[in-house]
Amino acid sequence: MDSPIDSADDLAKQTKIEYGAVRDGSTMTFFKKSKSPPMRRCGPFMSSRKNTALVKNNREGIQRVLTTDYALLMESTSIEYISQRNCNLTQIGGLIDSKGYGVGTPIGSPYRDKVTIAILQLQEEGKLHMMKEKWWRGNGCPEEDSKEASALGVENIGGIFIVLAAGLVLSVFVAIGEFIYRSRKNLDIEEVSVGQCEWHNKY
Repeated sequence: MDSPIDSADDLAKQTKIEYGAVRDGSTMTFFKKSKSPPMRRCGPFMSSRKNTALVKNNREGIQRVLTTDYALLMESTSIEYISQRNCNLTQIGGLIDSKGYGVGTPIGSPYRDKVTIAILQLQEEGKLHMMKEKWWRGNGCPEEDSKEASALGVENIGGIFIVLAAGLVLSVFVAIGEFIYRSRKNLDIEEVSVGQCEWHNKY
């Protein structure tokens, strides 16, 4: 699925595609408090267009994405899960922000260390990744060729090979020239030495 938008910064710079988030959700709160210039532009834009930019919940936002020129900003985990179940949806761009998930326990709980160790063990054994693949992806949509991978085709990096080849040819010529120069220099030194020996022998 091709898109002219590759990041939140691209969204902030254009006006054709409307964008928004869930009203009073964590994503909207992030944009309001963000100190990054592109994110600071998104927050006021969405706040000034509450009736059109903001939605009540993710379900309403997804419906708008499917039926109009609208981009919904939401948590990447939710986007990944939803886009695996609806092949008409896709995630654009990388992460804007990164936050981890945790399991909360009461202070002094005997289960805290046990849960922590169990999670670390599952992570080290790769079981968390396997469970994510099973429950997130399952029999979901086929993976698209990433833009990052396709952007690095032979036609895009051909110039690098030309520069490398030219550098290699130039270095060969320099090496040959240096070899010839040193050979002639050594030959001149040998001729001078032979001439001096003959002069000493003669006189």
